[in-house]
Amino acid sequence: MQRDGGGESRVLQYFQAKRRQLLATSDLTVCEHPGLSGSHREEFQRIYLREVLPRRYDVGRGMVYGLFGRSKEADIVVWDSQNYPSLPMLDHSFYFAESVRVVIESKSRWSMTNWHDVQEKTKAVRSITLDYSRSLRDEISMIREDIAALRAGKELAGALIVPHKIGTAAVFIEGGQDFLKSPEKIAEEIERDAEESWPDVTLFLREGVVVSKQDDGESDPYVGFYRLDENSLIDFTNALLRLLSERALSAHGEFYLDNYMRSVLDIDPYARVEYQGSLWSPQRRIR
Repeated sequence: MQRDGGGESRVLQYFQAKRRQLLATSDLTVCEHPGLSGSHREEFQRIYLREVLPRRYDVGRGMVYGLFGRSKEADIVVWDSQNYPSLPMLDHSFYFAESVRVVIESKSRWSMTNWHDVQEKTKAVRSITLDYSRSLRDEISMIREDIAALRAGKELAGALIVPHKIGTAAVFIEGGQDFLKSPEKIAEEIERDAEESWPDVTLFLREGVVVSKQDDGESDPYVGFYRLDENSLIDFTNALLRLLSERALSAHGEFYLDNYMRSVLDIDPYARVEYQGSLWSPQRRIR
């Protein structure tokens, strides 16, 4: 179907301009101390996220606590502030795991040390146990299947409901060329570590590359490397919105930027490395 109305071009221009703005900020030499520079860029990204994320979510920094397990200090925490509390502590903010939708690590520059730090923090987030109870979506699914079973004269055996874990993401403003150039060289690491310690989506802003995990529960999961250049920020933002949508209950239909940007975002990865998933994929399967 032919798309018209100028929506796609406007959306594209917005995110391209925001990418240039983020890169321009990283080029500033005002904050020469690495710690100050890093904090400055993290805050700018928090400001950017507050502009584009739905208002039900707030953006902060702190630690995430679950029934069992907790995160390490997180650069950016995206949480549902309309429906859950947080606890301001003396040295950090305390977020209940059930309120947190995505945890983002922000790095000024790529290095193996920074990458390993991201992996450790991702693994800590994924290990958190949530206090899960059936949502309205689950209840409606059960009711629909109950009705279908009654019509067919069958007994409903039950349901397999595997909830999503807290989403994870990372941003590297500069660097990563060697890491991104030959993904096949790290295939063994991906196969071994991707499930537990790779973020769901990672943005290499200067390089214009997005790396994301794909797991639909049907085919083998894999890590895809996408070279999007000036459109990398919109793809990363779209991935964040997807992580939020999959982890939130809404009375409305799901919204994805893909619908406005299919000509840009509907591309194949330049590298794809499969890994063996050992955990249940998030799903709602009635049986």
